Amino acid sequence: MHDGARAGWAAVEYGCFSTIIGTLCALVDSYRVYYLDALDLASYRKYEGGAFVRRLEAEVEDYLDGERCSFSFQPVIRGSGLRRSVLEEVMLIPCGATATYKEVAMRVGASSPRLVGRILSSNDILIVVPCHRVVSVRGLGGYKLGVDVKKKLLSIEREMCGG
Repeated sequence: MHDGARAGWAAVEYGCFSTIIGTLCALVDSYRVYYLDALDLASYRKYEGGAFVRRLEAEVEDYLDGERCSFSFQPVIRGSGLRRSVLEEVMLIPCGATATYKEVAMRVGASSPRLVGRILSSNDILIVVPCHRVVSVRGLGGYKLGVDVKKKLLSIEREMCGG
């Protein structure tokens, strides 16, 4: 038995799966998600993953079908204090609601909305850390998977959760 198993850590699994918004890859254990992001097609190989990846896949599919707005997996947010603050603030935005980059910047004491946008562009736990709920004061703003995907996610949430 390795030290991680003795300490009660679950095995970490990696896997990729197809969704209506593209192929996503995940790094998860029994209750934490470390990574959920788009697949880099240049290095694509089919990774099935294990039971934890399949459970996350099912939860993401339920979300995309408008049947789930929260996840059983807790995101493991890494990085600087400000990055953590921004991503944790984004987790507080309710399903079906949005906040502006400016509002998030003010809440966490960031120097500018653009800094918040840069931090969100590096979010590697998509959907579970719902950075798609942060919009510009002049429109949608950007999204790592493209503005059309951001529109789709916000539409799913409006239907599912109101807003």
